[in-house]
Amino acid sequence: MPDRRAVLIGSALAPAVMAGAAVGQAPPSTGQLVRCALFVSDLEASTAFYRDGIGLPELLFEGALQGAPLERLLGLAEGAGVRFRILKAEGPPYGMIALFQVTGQDLTRVEKTQGSVNIGEGVLVFHRPDLDALAARLAPMGHAFIGPAERLVDTPQRRTDREVMLRDPDGVLINVIERA
Repeated sequence: MPDRRAVLIGSALAPAVMAGAAVGQAPPSTGQLVRCALFVSDLEASTAFYRDGIGLPELLFEGALQGAPLERLLGLAEGAGVRFRILKAEGPPYGMIALFQVTGQDLTRVEKTQGSVNIGEGVLVFHRPDLDALAARLAPMGHAFIGPAERLVDTPQRRTDREVMLRDPDGVLINVIERA
């Protein structure tokens, strides 16, 4: 007897595959997501949070940029620039966080309702082996989980890993899932 999951997945994908074949085109590829870029108000505080709190210990690259191409790309005022750091976990250079602090221009802070998610808000998701150890590292830095660790599914048939939500120094929403 065929695996029921394979039949269901195959059935769900069949229309998309056939549509691509009918027009003779392969589906577009966006490549791999390499890093997330965040505009921060304090490069040092954000570096400490992601490096020491979240656990991205490696500095891949840091520097400063200025000039007309940057101004045009980011819509910045003439003379503005950025200081930046790219942090990563140990291993291949994927899943990195690039932190950018704009200099020479005041930026508008994105307004969010605290204690809840917001329409259009992104969430950074990390796997960490021990949520209790993470909480202990974040507490001296003044950061805490929004609520207690939860299992989204906890039934006899399926039990998911514990996860928590918190915000970085600039209010970026972070989800941490406990995985050994």
